[in-house]
Amino acid sequence: MRKNLKIAFSGIMCALTVVLLALASVIWLLDYTSPLICGLLLIVPIESFGRKSAFCVYAAACILSLFLLPSKGAAVLYAMFCGYYPIIRKDIEKLKSRFLRIIIKFAVFNLGAVGSELVMVYVFKVPFENFLGVWGIVILLLAGYVILFTFDRLIHVFTIIYVKKYKKRFEKLLK
Repeated sequence: MRKNLKIAFSGIMCALTVVLLALASVIWLLDYTSPLICGLLLIVPIESFGRKSAFCVYAAACILSLFLLPSKGAAVLYAMFCGYYPIIRKDIEKLKSRFLRIIIKFAVFNLGAVGSELVMVYVFKVPFENFLGVWGIVILLLAGYVILFTFDRLIHVFTIIYVKKYKKRFEKLLK
């Protein structure tokens, strides 16, 4: 595949990611779902161009969305977890121990969730509102674990669908 096509497609993927993250500024429901959708979009560059190109798409989308978007919540969530998780997931899945894979996935999620909250509170000065006290944080993390499990399964299923059905068509289109 020609290098200029890879670069052009990566730019289009970056622009699509920024647009989807910008929709979270308009529709409040997309504040948590648009970063997940953008993470799923990274399956195409990961499988077709490699992890290096996917990381470039992720990094460019993070920088642009953090500078351009008025609502930073979706951009920070994408930057702290949803964007890089599909890229590092293959390395985690190579581990032999299922227990170790699960522990690492939860650790990556916890670092991303806590990190994104800290960035929102201390960098962007968004007030932390916790109506339920400590139990609110526990409930939020438990709900996050359910979302992590669902996101992980979606990445797995979408990767299989893309590789089996669409990868050859896509690469033929770009030749």
